[in-house]
Amino acid sequence: MSDVQARWLLVVDTCGSEGAVAAVELRATEHRVRAVRVLPGRETSSRLMPTLREVLEEASVELHALSAIAVVHGPGSFTGVRIGVAAAKALAEATGLPLIAVSRLQMLAARGGKGTVHALLDAGRGDVYVGTYRDGACVSEAMAHAADLEALFHDGAMVVVAETALASRFPQAQSVEPLVIEDASAIAAAKLEVGAFSDVALLDANYLRVPDAELALRAAQTAAENDVR
Repeated sequence: MSDVQARWLLVVDTCGSEGAVAAVELRATEHRVRAVRVLPGRETSSRLMPTLREVLEEASVELHALSAIAVVHGPGSFTGVRIGVAAAKALAEATGLPLIAVSRLQMLAARGGKGTVHALLDAGRGDVYVGTYRDGACVSEAMAHAADLEALFHDGAMVVVAETALASRFPQAQSVEPLVIEDASAIAAAKLEVGAFSDVALLDANYLRVPDAELALRAAQTAAENDVR
């Protein structure tokens, strides 16, 4: 293993209540998190870039030596998702490095193993982010109301949750530990192996729901149009 050239990934996840950044080393088919920092949610915006530098310094890897930059692009907190995606895209554009997008639903579905897995994440307001994956490949991702999800428990597939609120709401689901940066790192490493990169210009936040600010803007535009008429 020592004579195998190492490759490096910088992984960014700012979708949850806490953010995290990791430097991941890949050798042959193995990957290992060499440095990681957790970002308190309220400090994500101001601390993200300094934390990126700290992680690279701890791992003793230069930015230009990375093989790719990976970012968890949602679904999750609107502000958090936007911060992480914007930073990752800016770095990719500045360095010319490939960009890898990772879904939180894919991270959770991976906890369920092979076969068909339904991954559920709390979206607030009684809504749930639902991702259906088959052997790691995305079948669908959507938003649904919690009251409309009973059918998921009758198709023979595993249903996985990682949040206390959903574990209580759906006791028949498989409850797992909260997602961590290592979950994103594993998926990003697999995508790097097969060259599954995203277009830097086209990659967007994976909200699965229109933000309130945009809904308000649309409503204001519609009202203005009606006034003109």
